[in-house]
Amino acid sequence: MDPSDDLPESNAKMPAGQSSRKVDQSGAICCRVEKGGRVSVLLVTSRDSGRWVIPKGYLQKKEKPYRCAQREALEEAGVIGKVRKRPLGYYTYLKDNETPLTVSVHLLRFKEEGDQFPERTQRQKIWIAPAEAAELVEEPELQALFRSVDTDNPLSSQDRLKPRRIAGRRSVADVAVSLATLPTSR
Repeated sequence: MDPSDDLPESNAKMPAGQSSRKVDQSGAICCRVEKGGRVSVLLVTSRDSGRWVIPKGYLQKKEKPYRCAQREALEEAGVIGKVRKRPLGYYTYLKDNETPLTVSVHLLRFKEEGDQFPERTQRQKIWIAPAEAAELVEEPELQALFRSVDTDNPLSSQDRLKPRRIAGRRSVADVAVSLATLPTSR
């Protein structure tokens, strides 16, 4: 079982009964924990208009939406991380101002970031607070998803470390430590 499946659902999640919603694209809200436990999220610019968006794209044949979100984060921003299988929610936008597309949005817990990725010369990227991201994106449903990340801090249960056995001590198998409380190297 994937521990990220146990993440709390956000207030901006999909309406009940829409878990089998038709999805045209899949995207990732990439999150990382900064010093002091503050969560930041990633925005990238679109290639055509330069507006702030999340990494997203069309699903390839037989590709799972969460895998598409993971792939798009790598291609568009060079971000590698653990993706949540269950969508945080959905939003709709107009592609080329005429075609409505539904995007399945998945949380991606930042692990590392590379300098060499396919779209590095075509996009800018920023790590900012979720509330600031909600102000920069245009789509109201995506704004609500960012606000839910800011309110709920969904990374808290995703950042669990497996406890280690220490020689001479009894097992601490039921204990979990949150990365948010550990000092980071960033």
